[in-house]
Amino acid sequence: MLIPISYPLNRATPLYPGTEPLAITPTKSFEGGDVEEKSLITFSSHAGTHIDLPRHFCPGGGSVRALLAPEAVFEPARCIEVPKDGEEPVRIHDLLGHLDAIRCARALFVRTGNGLLRGTDPEAYAGAHPWVHHEVPGFLRMQNPALRLLGIDTISIATPAHPEEGREAHRAFLCRSPQIFLLEDVDLSYDRLLEEPWILRIYPVVFDDLDGVPVVALAEFG
Repeated sequence: MLIPISYPLNRATPLYPGTEPLAITPTKSFEGGDVEEKSLITFSSHAGTHIDLPRHFCPGGGSVRALLAPEAVFEPARCIEVPKDGEEPVRIHDLLGHLDAIRCARALFVRTGNGLLRGTDPEAYAGAHPWVHHEVPGFLRMQNPALRLLGIDTISIATPAHPEEGREAHRAFLCRSPQIFLLEDVDLSYDRLLEEPWILRIYPVVFDDLDGVPVVALAEFG
């Protein structure tokens, strides 16, 4: 059973402030008297459900092509519930009740509940949301050196109100060893994600030397 946990990318997609919006430019070509409709599509590497890789914040860091595959698989994946309101940070003390899930996960997802705002209040979802404190990645590595990805139901692990903390958190995840990739703007509304281990399958929309990329992400249950 496959469940999509990524959002479709379109012109209404909420974006982290300062991110370039998706643009679609219609074009036409003429072949043998026939008109052929085409479109030029441009979008940010950090638009919609996307993965952050070390090149995003780490000089000389690995890219999509270097660190992923056209189908990237993380198993097992676990999802924990850490309810947060507004711009509350996720901190170590929020994770202490979830150590069993953390210690066995290759990919760990944090459901804050913020995803409920994506459709009803996209402005708040994009600009005033929970974030992840820079103390968290070191704690996760200590509990589980095999962890390779953290996903979250917020548009980013950073928030505009705390820019330096956000940069420090990104560097702590992406630049230190072992590296922990980030999957942001994820749909974690499906309750079964919390109940059992599952397989995460990620398909980059563009497979090239990028610092990050929108993805199709699927949760697979046995």
